[in-house]
Amino acid sequence: MPGKLTALLALFLFIALPAHAGQGAGAEPAAAKTWRLATISAVREAPAGRIADIWNPDTLFTARQVDDDWLRISGHFPGDTWQPLPQPLWVPRHYASLVVTAPAEPVRTGPERYIVVNKRDFRLQVFERRPGGDEIIYQTTIALGMDDCKPKELGGRCYYTEPGEYAVRWKVHDPQGIEWCIPKYMENEYAEDIANGQRCFRGAIGTHALNIGKSYAIHGTSRPDLLGQRVSRGCVRAANKDMRTIYTLMDVGDKVTITE
Repeated sequence: MPGKLTALLALFLFIALPAHAGQGAGAEPAAAKTWRLATISAVREAPAGRIADIWNPDTLFTARQVDDDWLRISGHFPGDTWQPLPQPLWVPRHYASLVVTAPAEPVRTGPERYIVVNKRDFRLQVFERRPGGDEIIYQTTIALGMDDCKPKELGGRCYYTEPGEYAVRWKVHDPQGIEWCIPKYMENEYAEDIANGQRCFRGAIGTHALNIGKSYAIHGTSRPDLLGQRVSRGCVRAANKDMRTIYTLMDVGDKVTITE
């Protein structure tokens, strides 16, 4: 409990106070706020500069928004307490959301909607609740997790799209293409790319994505030829044009069910 209370207090201080008491070493600028990553992302030494690290979804950090595209990171929460960074890092604004903020998009006031992912048929359906019964308002073919394990020489990691109940946690949109970066646990699989200096891939998962928790997302793809197959690392892939529609139809909090 003490650790959790410390973390909550730290979050409150960074979100609520106009400036820190004691503007000594490591003090935050007044404009800094607390953010949370919605997708895996590279953090860079400068805007569009060299990659300093790869951070996972849900990472909490403090940053100041300098323009529409970039956040200047000054500290993060690797444990229960905030720690300043030795030097500022940068992350795309599109990939993070404020921990406390008013919704950036109007909240839907119409009928409730939810998604059903049918693994057997490689089908994603968007349902809308109506007085006469739930109706499908959109559906499309998808690709799913490989439901298998990689060879030991490639790390031996297993990737599944697990059936269960999920919910839309964040919506991510990058008009230039979402930048997918190789997580540390996949480094063996992508050793050749990393050796060639390729750590991130712009547009590999399209321009729109829905984070649904448990490291899963529903997102676009640069390989529409693989739709209808078990090929992903667990995420649900849809054609980019379909993903744009799904993104528009769904709101944060909407339910997602994955079935066999």
